[in-house]
Amino acid sequence: MLLNDVLRKLPSPLKIPNARGKIKYLNKMMKNKLIVLDDDPTGCQTVHDIEILMVWDSSSLKTVFEKNDVFYILTNSRAYSEDTAMSLNRSICQNLLKVSDKKQLRIISRSDSTLRGHFYAEIITLAKILGPFDGVVIAPYFKEGKRLTIFDTHYILENGNLIEVNKTEYSKDPVFGYKNAYLPAWVEEKSRGLWKKEEVISIKVEKLRTEGPRYVSEILKKVQGFKPIIVNSLCDEDMEVFVLGLLEAEKEGKRFLYRTAASFVKIRAGIPDKDLYVPLKQNTGLIIVGSYVQKTTQQLHYLLKTEPLERLEIKLKRVFNDKESYINEIVKKVDVALKNKQTFVIYTERKYGFHGSRIGQLKKSQELSNFLAEIVDKLYERPDFIIAKGGITSFDIAKKGLRVKKAFVLGQISPGVPIWKLGRESKYPDLLYIVFPGNVGEEKTLHDIFRKITRGE
Repeated sequence: MLLNDVLRKLPSPLKIPNARGKIKYLNKMMKNKLIVLDDDPTGCQTVHDIEILMVWDSSSLKTVFEKNDVFYILTNSRAYSEDTAMSLNRSICQNLLKVSDKKQLRIISRSDSTLRGHFYAEIITLAKILGPFDGVVIAPYFKEGKRLTIFDTHYILENGNLIEVNKTEYSKDPVFGYKNAYLPAWVEEKSRGLWKKEEVISIKVEKLRTEGPRYVSEILKKVQGFKPIIVNSLCDEDMEVFVLGLLEAEKEGKRFLYRTAASFVKIRAGIPDKDLYVPLKQNTGLIIVGSYVQKTTQQLHYLLKTEPLERLEIKLKRVFNDKESYINEIVKKVDVALKNKQTFVIYTERKYGFHGSRIGQLKKSQELSNFLAEIVDKLYERPDFIIAKGGITSFDIAKKGLRVKKAFVLGQISPGVPIWKLGRESKYPDLLYIVFPGNVGEEKTLHDIFRKITRGE
C-alpha cells in the first residue's frame, strides 16, 4: 500500500498554532510530572535537554523530581525476563510514590515502535500500583523511524510503501514475536485475553483532522474500566491534536496510562523540535555494535567498507568459553588504538542465534551484552566519544561499563539517534555517548554519524 494513495483520500493535517506551547502550558497549569519508564536507552531519541536516570533509589528520584517536570528512568526491562521486568517497574513505582502523589504522576511506559516488549506484564504492574486508570493509551507512532499507524494498523514506511509491521523481521523476534499488525488484534494477542479486540477504542486520523481536540476529549471522557485506546497518527500534527484532547479529558479528572513509542513523549511533554545536534569535532572514538538486525548489519558493513578503521569481530564461542582471557586480549588492542589516536570498531558476529527457551535466549543475549560492557569497564585509555549500536548494548555499556547513574540528552545527532553527555560520576565524565538504536537509519547513517563527529561533515 502506497502512503501517497492513503494521503490523497484523507483530509490535510490539522495544524494548531503553537500546539506544543499550549501543551506545555497545560502541563504546568495541571502540575503534571511526566515520568518516562523506558525499556531500553533508545527512547530519548526525540527529545533534548532532558535528564536521564539509570538508578531509582528514593534519594535520586527526589533530587531529579524537584528540579524537573519531565525526566526519564531507564529500566532496560526489554533485556530481561517478564518477572524481572515486573519487579523493576514495581520497584520504581514504589519509590516514586515515596516522593510524589500518584495523582500528580503521568507515566509513559515507553517501548519499541515495532511492538516488541513486555506489554502485558508492564502495563498490569503499573496499573496495580498507580491505578485505577480509565484507560491505557497505545501509540506506537514514531516519525523519525517511519513507523505510522492508520486504520488501526501499524506500518513501517519503506520507499513510499506502507509495510504491515507483522511482515517485517521485528515480528519474528524470538522473545517478543507477534502475529498481528492490526492493533486491536495485537492487543488481544499480547494481553492474554485481558482485552478482546472488540473492546479496543480507536482514535481515527480523519476525525483528528476534521474535528480536532474536541473529538478526542469527548471520546476519552466516556472511557472507563481501563480500556485500551489506539491512537492513529501519520504525522506530529495528528499527535498534537490527540494530546490536546487528552489533556482536556485529564483536566476533568480522567486518568490514563500511556504505552507508546518515542514520538509521543516529545509531544505529550510539549517539547519543541530542535535542529540536529552538531558536536565539537572529536578525534578518537570507540564504536561498539551489538545489535544484529539487518539494518544494523548493512550500516556496519558500509562503515567498514568506506573507513580504514581498526576493527575486531567478537567470536561467540570465545565469549562463552574463554571469557576472561578474551576480554583482556581485546582490551589491549583497543587501548593501543586509542593511545595512537585511532578509532576502534568492535562488533559481534553478524549471523548467530541463541537456541532454547525464551528465558534462555534472553540470558545468552544478556551475557553477550555484559561481555561488551566489561571491555569498556577495563579500558585504560579514554576515548573522545563512544557510539553504542543496539538498545541492550547501549544500556549495559553505559551502566556497567561506564558506571553512569545520570546523563543529559543533548539532542539528536541524526534523526532518531540521541547523543548524551555523561554525568560527573561516570568513568569518563562529560563523555559524548551516542545511543544508536538497531532499527533506525539508512545504510549510510552509522558512517555519516562517524564523519559528523570526527570531521564536522
